[in-house]
Amino acid sequence: MKRARLPAVQYTLREVSCGALFLGFSEELSLTHSTLFAAYINHYLSTYNALPHSGACRQTDNGVEYCGSWNAKEPSSYTLTVESLSGQFHNTIFPGAHRMQADVETVHGLMETEFYEIETFTDRADFMSKSCTYQLFFNLERPNTYKENKTPWKLAVEKKHDIDKRLFMIPPVDLDLLLNMQTSFLPQGGNNLLTDPWRQPKWDSR
Repeated sequence: MKRARLPAVQYTLREVSCGALFLGFSEELSLTHSTLFAAYINHYLSTYNALPHSGACRQTDNGVEYCGSWNAKEPSSYTLTVESLSGQFHNTIFPGAHRMQADVETVHGLMETEFYEIETFTDRADFMSKSCTYQLFFNLERPNTYKENKTPWKLAVEKKHDIDKRLFMIPPVDLDLLLNMQTSFLPQGGNNLLTDPWRQPKWDSR
């Protein structure tokens, strides 16, 4: 992993009603990276007209990567980013109540056996490409026995007939690259643009 400069941390978002999977990766676990991941997801929810209804919950555990300091008095940047999209709010589980994160933990177990244990990766670009293939497979082709033996895409269409299929095809995001791209605008005073790092023609090969 170190030799190929593969990311050490996986950020996972799973939509509970249909089981859709969205992934982000980085070198470290941090509030900055989780905030970028939230912004990335929000961007595509807006782009593909999939804004949540009022009261939609983005649930996480109580890790510092979501809540900031354990004694924080104000909402974290992650919470503010999630709730910047109309209709969404951020909620945390009870401390230690990991069963409340069952959908996410289930997909982590599936990825261990269906992805990490059977794939080999030559470099970071190869890893991101194969993670994109797996996410597409999971969302569009893989029936889920716990979700009526249907794919996330099929369930989503049944619930919302006009949903845009491209939402289920957004690629996993390299959060380190996205962070580098965003901070590169700061010295020049340019706009803080959200782009899709996976689609850049060349990966950082330093």
